[in-house]
Amino acid sequence: MNEQGFISAIENERLIHGVLKRVHIYPTRVDYEDYFQEAVILYALGFEQAQTQNNPKVYLYQKLVWKLTDLLRKEKQYKDVHSLEEFDFGRVEAEEILNLIQDVDLKKLAKMEIVLLQEHFINQESLVILAKRYNCSTRNLRHWRSKLRSKLQMMVAS
Repeated sequence: MNEQGFISAIENERLIHGVLKRVHIYPTRVDYEDYFQEAVILYALGFEQAQTQNNPKVYLYQKLVWKLTDLLRKEKQYKDVHSLEEFDFGRVEAEEILNLIQDVDLKKLAKMEIVLLQEHFINQESLVILAKRYNCSTRNLRHWRSKLRSKLQMMVAS
């Protein structure tokens, strides 16, 4: 890795942004800048090897796509393993709180409705935060929230 690799990475910033877009890392993500810096480092590391290729930019583009895809997979595996512990503790707490609500029949609620009841209505978490936590859209959560409200109104009315 040499200084020329970093200079070339800065000059080809558009290529790096294109790679990030290709692997579905968008500027709206909280960690976009972290991935951008990682891509710059990967670009600089592969720069010398790319100069021996017929088309260095194509080589670097594909190398960055593969490396960032691998990085995303590793992070997903890490989150899956470590969020399981967090999720289990949260679930126990959710069941204790929901047992306090006598009119609600939990068996009639879907898993996502129970999550919304616990985290959105009771713990006052915003839908944006919940959407990031459960990897879904806020639109989807608003739909679930609407269904949950209707069910709760019917359960309390009867």
